[in-house]
Amino acid sequence: MNALGGDTYVFAEIDGQYSVFTLKELYELHKQGCKIKVPTLLNERGDKGWVEVEDVVSYGNQSFKRITLSSSRLYVEISEDAIIPAFSHHLFETEKEKIMLNFSIVNNLKAEKPLYFNSSLLLSTRIPLNIPDGDQKDYDYGFALGFFISEGNFVKRKHKNTKRSMEVLKGFARNKGMSLQQYLSYITDVKEIVLTVGAFDFERGNIKILQKYFKFSKPYKYKNSNTYKIYSHDLNLIRLIIEHVEGHTSHDKHIKNTVYNHSIKFLEGLLQGVLNGDGWYMKKSNCFGIKITTNFRLYNDLIFLSKGLGYDVHLWKAIYAKGGFAWSDKFYWSLQLGIFKTYHRRTALGLVREHIKSIEDVGEKEAFNLVVKPLYPENDKRAKFNHLYFTAYGFLVSDAVKTLDRGSLSFSLPVPVSERVDSLF
Repeated sequence: MNALGGDTYVFAEIDGQYSVFTLKELYELHKQGCKIKVPTLLNERGDKGWVEVEDVVSYGNQSFKRITLSSSRLYVEISEDAIIPAFSHHLFETEKEKIMLNFSIVNNLKAEKPLYFNSSLLLSTRIPLNIPDGDQKDYDYGFALGFFISEGNFVKRKHKNTKRSMEVLKGFARNKGMSLQQYLSYITDVKEIVLTVGAFDFERGNIKILQKYFKFSKPYKYKNSNTYKIYSHDLNLIRLIIEHVEGHTSHDKHIKNTVYNHSIKFLEGLLQGVLNGDGWYMKKSNCFGIKITTNFRLYNDLIFLSKGLGYDVHLWKAIYAKGGFAWSDKFYWSLQLGIFKTYHRRTALGLVREHIKSIEDVGEKEAFNLVVKPLYPENDKRAKFNHLYFTAYGFLVSDAVKTLDRGSLSFSLPVPVSERVDSLF
């Protein structure tokens, strides 16, 4: 029974819009009649595309394994008898530019020492987003959004409108050709945006990017420090943030799914804005490091953004590191990521393989599976690609049981593990 945990985040296309949802959420959306597609591997040349999901199946509670990779330390939680694509010594036939897929039961995967004896899994190096390239303005808007996520806060309106002020607002609404209710929604309940920044943000040009399209107040400097506050009442900036960000503090701020439907430049700017706010650049390794509070939703956002852009993401050794932040003398547990904008590992045809670092029992979890629409007839040699899709962090996952019928490849209904182990190729 191939299944993933219901809390696994999956990149999907829902009714024509790119989104990130948990498998449990996709299960509910499917029941509501939403049209769901997921990114899949289409053929032996490594082409990727979006394939319709025929069904989202719930299996109730199942025993799960957590598989953690050695280099990136990304992990996936999957049912222990699942069959997934694993490393074959003839995986990449570079001369023919073909992928020779191998499959393995999770219970048969190995994590031993030395590391090179360990089993390996496949990851996609990039989620195939069909969105425009965009331009510099897209980048700057995305940057403003990402920088706010790192350094900004909302200030809500404190006072209710009086009878007199409502009459004034009605006049403004008429000038805009709106009803009063439409105008109140348009101006939002946010009074202003506040950014807490350092002197280096001015020196590095971060503030200059923000000021290209949005109005800000004169910076207010705290005494005996290099910390500044800058304010913005610019409705265009406020609306940009409200439309794309949820949450109000460093512990709950995260991006909405609307961000994935703009342009590549917008996504690049958004990620860079977050990195310039909370991260740092290491020239020697050409890597960005970032440390945030224990905001797991934003943590996932950063990983999916990176995968959407084709960047190499690593969870650092100390995923939970106790350390102080510059603006406080308190100590917090933090989440840390390393983001490389180029791959240093061997890749081929848009895939990268990684050794497994560890395989752990994680007990029982609610289990779900995606059943994708077949691309090829079952008697076609390419039918092995009918049941493959990418899930959390770019892992390649199969939704079917693979059997070998003495020279021809075919998919069949699940059979007991004892009967199918020898038939895997």
